[in-house]
Amino acid sequence: MTGWAAAGLATAMIAAPLPALAEDTNASDATTGSLTVTRFDDRYADGLYDTSKTAASGDVDRLNTSHAAQLIDVDGTRHYLSADADGLYRFTDIPVGPAKLYLGYPNNPPGEVLFDATGVTDATEITRLATAEYFGPQGVLDIEIDADGEERLIGMSALRLVANVVNVDGSPASGLATVELGSGDDWYPATEYDFQPGTYEAFQPSGYIRHLPGELGVRVTPPAGFRVADVTAGDNSAFSVTERDGAYWFSSTEVWNYFWNPAFTITLEPIPDVHKPTATLVSPTTAGPFSALNVQVDATDDTGLKRIVANIYQGGTLVKSTQTAVTGTSASHTATVVLADGEYTVKYNSQDVTGKISQTKSFAFTIDATAPKATVKTGEKFTVGADGAYDLVSFKLSDAGKIDKVTINGKVKDLTNNAWSDVNFVKPGTFGTVTGTNTLVVYDVAGNTQTTTFTLN
Repeated sequence: MTGWAAAGLATAMIAAPLPALAEDTNASDATTGSLTVTRFDDRYADGLYDTSKTAASGDVDRLNTSHAAQLIDVDGTRHYLSADADGLYRFTDIPVGPAKLYLGYPNNPPGEVLFDATGVTDATEITRLATAEYFGPQGVLDIEIDADGEERLIGMSALRLVANVVNVDGSPASGLATVELGSGDDWYPATEYDFQPGTYEAFQPSGYIRHLPGELGVRVTPPAGFRVADVTAGDNSAFSVTERDGAYWFSSTEVWNYFWNPAFTITLEPIPDVHKPTATLVSPTTAGPFSALNVQVDATDDTGLKRIVANIYQGGTLVKSTQTAVTGTSASHTATVVLADGEYTVKYNSQDVTGKISQTKSFAFTIDATAPKATVKTGEKFTVGADGAYDLVSFKLSDAGKIDKVTINGKVKDLTNNAWSDVNFVKPGTFGTVTGTNTLVVYDVAGNTQTTTFTLN
């Protein structure tokens, strides 16, 4: 009995450490993981790896094993390998933690785009890989290695996208529109070819923009007076184009193959213009008088303006014509016109890009460019002294366009707006004057001035 118990105790003592040993082994295994990368050419350009679908060219998706793959693990160790016999890149015994995967471009970054298609169900879920320099330009993807193993599906496409902008007669509409080309969630400003007017494509510093598979789009801003009449798309065959959110789209699955440059054709037409433009006189707002005319005319038009005109007449004779060539649906014309004294009329209107002219309106105003006069009154009742030196001095003020005010040494004395006025009995201490030199400035209502300097004893 005692021996059996002792034997049983020994057995228990030997068996007890086994679970702990097994746990230590698992903990050791958990420090590394694996990564399997499937790289493919998205020849049927839908963002998915599916060899059952055929592009218009007859091509199907296929594995791409043309370049080695590189992985930098959490410890900074570089793992470099080529595809195996199955066409896959299998990294094993990689320390768990953050890592970076680098994949080369067969034709360098301007030639194609790499995207992460891991676990996606359609092209709206794919993500463009960033580009980094690591032994040359590489597509780079951040990965978290864990003990369960990681898998990544990386696709490659090389789609270009072109937009041809034409007039209704089919001729190139050069320089008329602003064009953007889009794919994924990105829009790219397009540039018109120098050698092919009316044809636009988006560029990056090193070459063409390559687009992600999925929906490919174009946004067009026509010039004033034009609108988009029609949008089609195609390459070797016509595509189905839809309009949504101010843009036009087709599916990349209709493209001949993944290394192709399908094109939109955008037809512009003039907007039928049934409305005349408007013209509004902003300045002058009163009849004056003015020392010079400062004129401003604002105009608007629903299709686009061509010019704004403000002509100056005296009687029935044209004295001065002013105008500004303008663009857009609203604009202003301003001018300063120096004229002789007299009565005038400004006649103003605007013209739109289709040739329609607004109602011509007129406004009368007066020019007074002559300075007022200040003369010393005679007679001891008004003035004592002479030759600019006085014990007492009075001034007679006159202006055909009416006197507004005077200042003496900067102090303002407002006057009734009349053709004749006075400043009487000026002596030291009145109207801001002092013993010695004083300055009188007389203003007419047009803003003209005359300055008189005098001395008080």
